[in-house]
Amino acid sequence: MLNRLRREYREQFVDNNRLERISLLAKVDFSKRYYDNNLGILWALLNPLFRFVVYYFAFTYIFENRIPSFALYLFCGLITWMFFAQGSKKGITILKRKKYLIENIQFNQIDLFIAAILAGLYGYAFNFSAYFVVSMLYGTPIYLTLLWLPVILLNLVVLTMGMSMLLATINIYLRDINHLWDMVVLAGFWLTPIIYDKSITMEVVPILQYINPVAGIVINLRETSLYGNAPYMHLLIYDWAFAIIIYAIGSMAYRKYAHMAVEKL
Repeated sequence: MLNRLRREYREQFVDNNRLERISLLAKVDFSKRYYDNNLGILWALLNPLFRFVVYYFAFTYIFENRIPSFALYLFCGLITWMFFAQGSKKGITILKRKKYLIENIQFNQIDLFIAAILAGLYGYAFNFSAYFVVSMLYGTPIYLTLLWLPVILLNLVVLTMGMSMLLATINIYLRDINHLWDMVVLAGFWLTPIIYDKSITMEVVPILQYINPVAGIVINLRETSLYGNAPYMHLLIYDWAFAIIIYAIGSMAYRKYAHMAVEKL
């Protein structure tokens, strides 16, 4: 399958219009990630599922977590954080991985980031579908507040893409950003209410929800999909403003310094 996609990729990349080109890039990136594994795309689910099992048993039976519907609470937060962490980190190496395209083909390089995020969304959609199936098995109703999901998920996509472009630009001049970002991601995981109650973020240490905008996105995703509540508007507005600012900075920085990518990388 991957060889067929590569042939199609080489033959069509130059001639395709922009939307087709982005779709082709995303398809190849997503397929390449799983093509040489026996379980293929199932790894997109098994990876977060394994982490879910570890955290669930640790924080249910060892630390005696009392959060209602903790399994769903944990799964929703975990897959959302993994999308942001993996999507942003992918931007660090995207220019090096796609250097042969940048050197040989004239196209809008922002398409590389759009395609990378789109490839990540394929896996996230797969995981989120599994989350909804498990929700129904738990007897969770289908709430009208689910209509907020596109707004919240788009917020996550804009934030991830903006951070991806910003990290790609920094990586042109600072190769250590890869290791530094690993530490930020580790700290961000524990600053996000994934395995502990959101009240710690919102009431005990409220500044955490502003330092880490993914925290607000996770909280609002749960409120709308798991509990049937409207999103916290102050978090929604702040998170959108933060994402737009990061996207603007990342986009402008990349457009200004991207010409150095081929030479530096």
